[in-house]
Amino acid sequence: MFGLPDKGDAPSDLQSIVFREYWEILSDGISGKNCVLSGLAVTGGADMTPAVAKGAVISNGVLFAIAAADVTITAAHATLDRIDLIVVTSAGALAVRAGTAAAAPKPPVRTANDVVIAHVHVPATDTAIATAQITDMRVMREQGPIVLKKTTTPVVVNTNATLQNYFTITLPSGLLLAGRTLRVRCGGTYLLNSGTPTMTLRIQYGGTTMFQDVSIAGAADADRGAWHLEFDVVAQANNDQALNGFITYQNTVAAGRVAAATGVGEMLGSVAVAGRPVTSPINGAAAVDSDTADRTLTVDWTMSVSNVADEIAMEFATAELL
Repeated sequence: MFGLPDKGDAPSDLQSIVFREYWEILSDGISGKNCVLSGLAVTGGADMTPAVAKGAVISNGVLFAIAAADVTITAAHATLDRIDLIVVTSAGALAVRAGTAAAAPKPPVRTANDVVIAHVHVPATDTAIATAQITDMRVMREQGPIVLKKTTTPVVVNTNATLQNYFTITLPSGLLLAGRTLRVRCGGTYLLNSGTPTMTLRIQYGGTTMFQDVSIAGAADADRGAWHLEFDVVAQANNDQALNGFITYQNTVAAGRVAAATGVGEMLGSVAVAGRPVTSPINGAAAVDSDTADRTLTVDWTMSVSNVADEIAMEFATAELL
């Protein structure tokens, strides 16, 4: 992780100099704007193509999965040294920002929202980048909560009785490993005013259904209800995930309902009354190896009746790594 060798410890004392750019890299990483979440260690070899391990970064607040790959350092100068930076770009691609060869070389200026993972010392006439010439510049965010994805754009579906995806996040390979927790929150409103409607909630991880259930059928109701979903996916091992949380919604039976003075919703009384909110614990499990491929988590809803008067709207969603 981010660090500089002491003077005399690396092949060149250039590797021990703290440049202004390094403070900017460190500040960006600590803020969480441009940082590494996992992996991306860089090692050298017998040529000019260092190897970068798989990993995950956040660039300008966006999560990217990075596959393991080699990067190419351009030919060394005939008489002068150079400092290059290996980065993940704001588009989620590995790249090399080549410095300028000079008697007193400096690292190049980063492109906006580059996530720097390594500084490479390229001495004059060099033909192979050894691991010792590579300085680890990864600013790792390992303590949560770390926001991996959020959306405030409404997702609204009506006149549809097929399964609909409301929230999706793809977790890079090697991120949700043993001891980590993914927390998801989302919520919105619904309208079930046709037939004897039901809603089905499904949560999947890596293609495995961790939870699925259908609400109790009720009478058509012109009142719009509120819903809120919150759950954790806990990695008990790299290939063992446990889900636990709750779903709260106003049931679809109008009897006893007291509308809020403003907004959508109602306070839960001490005695169960038809039309009042229903909170249900949810639990599930999956056995998906999170260290062998990127894995996708989805939150899906299905309405039993296809009608313009049957609608589920999601107003927001967040996913955090704890």
